Amino acid sequence: MRQSLIILRGLPASGKSAIAKQLRNFNKKIVWLKVDNFKDFFGEGTEEQLIAANEAALSSLRDLLSRGYIVVMDGVFQDLSFVDQAVKIAKDVGIPAKVFELEISLDVAKKRDQDREGIKEGYREPIKDQVFNKIFKNVSSKVYPGAIKIDVETNSIEACSQIIRKHLND
Repeated sequence: MRQSLIILRGLPASGKSAIAKQLRNFNKKIVWLKVDNFKDFFGEGTEEQLIAANEAALSSLRDLLSRGYIVVMDGVFQDLSFVDQAVKIAKDVGIPAKVFELEISLDVAKKRDQDREGIKEGYREPIKDQVFNKIFKNVSSKVYPGAIKIDVETNSIEACSQIIRKHLND
């Protein structure tokens, strides 16, 4: 398997992390770069904080690619310029990049969010409807050019992972 960058873009609760966990394999040098983890460092209440989190993730991407890893990067990416930057980072060092858009309806994503880890345990709040609606509008109105679409509403996590693995071997 050759080195590459795989970007998973989609709504919260669309299955990005579940798919990335299935793809991650340290022995095969496949790592998961979760952009949301950087939000914990900077917060996410303002546009400036989101930009700082995305920029930190891009710095980590550069490092991981320079060390020979296949990187599975997941994020909502409301601002497509961060996807552009990630793809450019890979292409500048001769590494192919593929972007996958995870397609899911707003209602199903909201339902899945209610069932996510941390909600029932009480240490995480579900995403508020107003926020979810805004994210949905931003993400669904901006499709990344050349992105490979995966229906995560009807396909299982395993099936989605297999689709991506097939593209890793292309």
